[in-house]
Amino acid sequence: MYRLVLLASAAALGSGLMCAAHAAPGLTNIYSFTDGNDGGFPQSGLTLDAARRVFYGTTTSGGAGHNGVVFQLAPPAHAGGTWTQTPLYAFTGGNDGAVPTANVTVDPRTGALYGTTYQGGADGYGVVFELTPPAQSGGAWTETVLHTFTGGNDGGNPDGQLIEDQHGNLYGAASEGGTGVVGAVFELSPPAQGQTAWTETVLYNFTGNSDGGEPLGSLVFGPGHALYGTTAGYGTDNSGTIYALTRPSSPGGAWGFNLIHTFAGGAAGEVPRAGMLYAPDGNLYGTTAGFASSQGSVFKLVPPKTKAGAFTYHVLYNFSGLGFDGNGPWAPVSMDAHGNLYGTTLGVGLSSDGEIFKLAPPTSPGGSWTETVPYYFTGGTDGQYVYSNVVIIGNDLFGTTEGAAGEFGFYPGTIWMDQQ
Repeated sequence: MYRLVLLASAAALGSGLMCAAHAAPGLTNIYSFTDGNDGGFPQSGLTLDAARRVFYGTTTSGGAGHNGVVFQLAPPAHAGGTWTQTPLYAFTGGNDGAVPTANVTVDPRTGALYGTTYQGGADGYGVVFELTPPAQSGGAWTETVLHTFTGGNDGGNPDGQLIEDQHGNLYGAASEGGTGVVGAVFELSPPAQGQTAWTETVLYNFTGNSDGGEPLGSLVFGPGHALYGTTAGYGTDNSGTIYALTRPSSPGGAWGFNLIHTFAGGAAGEVPRAGMLYAPDGNLYGTTAGFASSQGSVFKLVPPKTKAGAFTYHVLYNFSGLGFDGNGPWAPVSMDAHGNLYGTTLGVGLSSDGEIFKLAPPTSPGGSWTETVPYYFTGGTDGQYVYSNVVIIGNDLFGTTEGAAGEFGFYPGTIWMDQQ
């Protein structure tokens, strides 16, 4: 079974956090998890709040029952100060869920957080949860389970970040379950007036045939207002697929499924574990983690110029896994204001420490993208095992490492800032 986290795209930020975050160039460990009440071993990245002031994230372990936590990270009041990490909720491993592996989503209207847990819930297949902020500062956040997965037709083991539309509907993918047992795409609709229960609707059940299976990453709204996503396995070449779901022509109708691309394996890409970025240039960008015959890649998907046309798939960079080149990008990419792509890899060469990579676009049409590495992780206090996406704020990059017990000591994860 493939495991992964998810997506957050690049974000711009006002001068308040930029001033507070300013530091000397290079990577800084701004928080080290203890695997206590603060959490430990994060597989998710960070999400900015609607005011673009503080970060939110999840950990797969820690909390009172070591079932994971949701946390907040606030910037220092002045340059060079200490960042403040606050656990907002600790999962019990019961009906409330356990082991959150994905980024949370912030509701810009209410400040509530939406997320998923990979395990736990009444049936053990994970939940969709809402965390509501306290009415008064310093109070406790309130967790509400919006849906409990059964592992049956409704899906099970969600592993990607949720996305929200303008009507408050939530969309996500379950990596298992569904009528085909290999995953499903679902929608959660808010309660009708006078009601309290959210409604889950399965939009598509994967079959494990040419359509793919095991959708691990998050969805994204893309060209034509459709939902776009990837599957980590199955497909014609058993290396995964890219798909789109289009809205029904009338309320209550079936969503349309379009197979956009089938990964062929090797240098053509295989096993995408992350969602995609819908960039300002109108293209979709993503990563493949690699598997039997490759070390992973970064790709671009160009929409057709006509309604009846086909998407065009381009491999922008293939990781070699040799020397100090990375291998195994398990997270989506982010794009800065200049069109550069940033991401992380799980390993570097023969090590499993990970790296931050940058891909610069070609200087002339048809040219090659250029990879540079802003930072190699060492497996020490800077962290190890990078499942995180990169959040871009001005010249600063932010993310997490899962951490590990290695030769340098026990480090259950970090939050890092890398100033370019």
